[in-house]
Amino acid sequence: MPNTIYDNLSDDELKAGYWYVTHRVLLRKIFVFSLAIVSGGLLLYGVWGLINFYLAESANRQALEADIAKSKLNYQLLAEINKPLDLQIMKTEIIKGGGGAHDIVTSVVNPNSQWAVESLDYYYLIGDEKTNVKTEYILPGQSKLILYLNYDDGAGISSAQLMMENIKWKKVADFSAWQEKVMQFGFENQVALSSKKSGLSEQEMISTIQFDVLNRSPYSFLEPRFIVLIGKADKIVGVTQTVLPGLSSGERRTETVNLFQSISGGAELQIIPDINILDPSVFKGGSGSSGELK
Repeated sequence: MPNTIYDNLSDDELKAGYWYVTHRVLLRKIFVFSLAIVSGGLLLYGVWGLINFYLAESANRQALEADIAKSKLNYQLLAEINKPLDLQIMKTEIIKGGGGAHDIVTSVVNPNSQWAVESLDYYYLIGDEKTNVKTEYILPGQSKLILYLNYDDGAGISSAQLMMENIKWKKVADFSAWQEKVMQFGFENQVALSSKKSGLSEQEMISTIQFDVLNRSPYSFLEPRFIVLIGKADKIVGVTQTVLPGLSSGERRTETVNLFQSISGGAELQIIPDINILDPSVFKGGSGSSGELK
């Protein structure tokens, strides 16, 4: 029976096959020896790398590690950036009231959008006299009216210097959005009546302030305070404040305030809410959020 496999092979192919069969053991030894050389080279390279890392490059490595560990932050600069700007004390107005008393009003601006004055103590220096110390707050970005009402030392005053101390700052977040949501008051039917028109005694300088206040916000308040400014010809001619017993969401209330001062015709009224909306205790049921950064 003929061998068809070998019949199809040429003489060169048969010689190559014979050579491989007779030398395959040697070829295997050469292949194993080559693998051993490569493995040994890799091992020597690894050992050299470890020696170089721990010995030759030790100084450079330690310097690199120290540089990486070193803080790149400028803490002094960050402290300056995160430090609130100083309060700005504006003009002080002295308003003569009834019975020789005076009302002192100063506008204090907080230029910080994320910092509130949680509390501060203030008093006025009037000549050599010092008024009683009172406490106030100032919201972020607020132009706060600092009041000292019914000051009477038995003599007239022409100037007063506001002094502030023990200022406690608090950082808050998203105050603008919170303020827009909460401070939604509407004021209508604002009138200032002299003692004659209001029906009070004409012998006393007593005027009556009336206004309607509507709470359009979804929040109800406990004892909200409102400042009433009486202006004429771009000048403050009277000031007072009133505290409501409460104001629920959606409630409309008519408020009447007596002012021991004569108000002439043409006076304009400005009603300013004075509510610390960062204090949860001003809300009924404590439903408010302080917005304080934790």
